[in-house]
Amino acid sequence: MSCGLGALGGLGGCKKGGDNSCDAVGARFLAIAEADLAKAEGVARDERDAVHGLVAPLRDAMVKACRQDGWSAEARACYAAAPDEARFRACEAKLTGEQRALLEQSAARGIQAK
Repeated sequence: MSCGLGALGGLGGCKKGGDNSCDAVGARFLAIAEADLAKAEGVARDERDAVHGLVAPLRDAMVKACRQDGWSAEARACYAAAPDEARFRACEAKLTGEQRALLEQSAARGIQAK
C-alpha cells in the first residue's frame, strides 16, 4: 500500500480501523526511542544529540521496509502496540527471516545516509 505524504517526516499516514499501518509502526518506534533517550542518565549531551539524530532516519527506514517488504498485519499490530523497547524488539519474531534481513539492511542505509 502506498500512502501520501504526511506529518511523520514525509512518510504520511493511511489509517484503517485500528491503526496497525506501517506509519503506526514508525510512530511507535519513535515514541519508544524518544522516551528511552529522555530517561537515559549519565549520557553526555553530545552523545544524546548524536543518538537523537539517528532516531528519525531509523524510523523512516523501518517504515520503508515495512511497506516495501509487505509486513503482515500481525507483525504491524505487534509493533504498533508494543509498550516498550523489549516488547518492540520481540515483534521481529513475527517477520520472516528475509524481512528481518531486509530491515537490518534498510536501517544500516538509513544511518549511513545521515
